[in-house]
Amino acid sequence: MRWIAEVLRLRGCEVTGSDITLGGHDAALVRGADLVIYTSAVGEDNPELAEARALGIPVLTRAQALGRISAGIGPLIAVAGTHGKSTVTGMTAYALRGYEPAVHVGGTIGGRTGACSGRLLVAEACEYRRNFLELSPDIAVVLNVELDHTDCYSSYGDMLSAFAAFCARSSVIIVPDGLPLSPKTGGRTVRVGRTGDYALIGCRGDRDGSELTVKTPDGVFPFRISRIGRHNALNAVFAVAAAREYGADYGEIEKGLAAFPGIDRRMQRVGILGGAAVFSDYAHHPTEIRAGLDALASAGYKSPLVVFQPHTHERLTSLMPDFASALAGVRSVLLPVFEARGGRGGADSRDLAAAVTALGGDTVAADGFCEAASLVLSRLGESDAIVVMGAGDDEKILPLLSGG
Repeated sequence: MRWIAEVLRLRGCEVTGSDITLGGHDAALVRGADLVIYTSAVGEDNPELAEARALGIPVLTRAQALGRISAGIGPLIAVAGTHGKSTVTGMTAYALRGYEPAVHVGGTIGGRTGACSGRLLVAEACEYRRNFLELSPDIAVVLNVELDHTDCYSSYGDMLSAFAAFCARSSVIIVPDGLPLSPKTGGRTVRVGRTGDYALIGCRGDRDGSELTVKTPDGVFPFRISRIGRHNALNAVFAVAAAREYGADYGEIEKGLAAFPGIDRRMQRVGILGGAAVFSDYAHHPTEIRAGLDALASAGYKSPLVVFQPHTHERLTSLMPDFASALAGVRSVLLPVFEARGGRGGADSRDLAAAVTALGGDTVAADGFCEAASLVLSRLGESDAIVVMGAGDDEKILPLLSGG
C-alpha cells in the first residue's frame, strides 16, 4: 500500500490514507476522493469502504491497483510463492540494477520501500485471495506452493490451481522441479532444482552470509550472498534464473547479489543481549519457522530462544500441529495472537503452548509484551541467540528487552 501511495504521489496525485494503528478508519476521510484503494485485510464493513461505495466513488483493491500500475511501467517480473517472495524480489531487483527497475516488495530494504519508477518492474505477487491474478507478467516466478491462507483456500489442490492460473498468464515461467505448472500457450518453462536448468550444487555458510555454487544452462558459477540459511541460498538461485532469463550477464548478477543487504526482518540481526545475538524475523508459517531455525544452526547458533507471535487465530487453528512441531525443539516464549484481519475466534497462544508442551517442548505463553519480556530475560540462560518471529507487531518487545 505504501509503495502504491508513493507511485501515485510521484505522478502528481494528492494521496491520503488511514490505518487501524494510525488513528483508525473514519468515513469522513474518503469524502472528496476520486478513487479509494484498499487492502484485502479490510473487510466489506469498513466505514471508509462502505462510504466510498455509498457515494459512488470508484474503488480498487491493492492488487487491482498494482495490476494497473504495472501495465504502465514496462516488462514485469512477478515473484510468487508461499515463502520467500520478498527476498527473491529484492535479490532479483539487485541482480538487475543495471536495468534501473522499479521494485514492488512486501517489506522494506534498509527501511525504504522499493523504487517507484523504472524501465521494468520487479514485483512481489501475493497469492492471498488470488490477488496475483490481477497481474500479467512477462516472467512469472513461483518459488514454492504450500497450504496457507486457509480462510480463502480449501486445500493444497485449491491453492495449486491458483498458482497454475497465475503461471498461465505469463509467457515465461520459472518454477521448481516437480510442480505441475505451465505457461500460456506457446510459452517457455524454466526449472529450478536438482534436475532443473538452474540448481544449487554447493553452499557453505558462516555468520556473515553464504557462498554458493550454481549450475546454469551456461555453466557453473559462484555467488556470495549476505544472508544465512539454505533457504536463502535457494532463493538466490531463483533470482539468478530470473535475472538471467531477463538478459543480465552473470557478472552483473554476481555483483548485484553480493550487494543485496536483505529484506528487513528476514532473520535480521538487530542487536545483542547478555551475550546473545538478537534477530528479528518475519516467519509466521511453520515452514518459515523451521527454515529460520535451520539458518541459525547453519551459522553456528545452537541454543536459540524464540519469541513467537502467531499470525491470526485462523492460521494457528488450521496449522496447529505443524506450529507445535516446529517449536518443539527450542525454548520459546509465545506472544498473544496478532489478528490482522479482524477478531475472528479460534486457537490462541495458550493452546499452542499446550500443544508444544505435549510434544515435550519447553514453552510458555505470555499475556502481553511486558510479561513476555520478563519471561525472555528470565529464560535467557545459555542462549546464544534470541529470535523474535512473527508478521504482526512482535517487534514491540525489542525495546522492552533492551530497557528502552
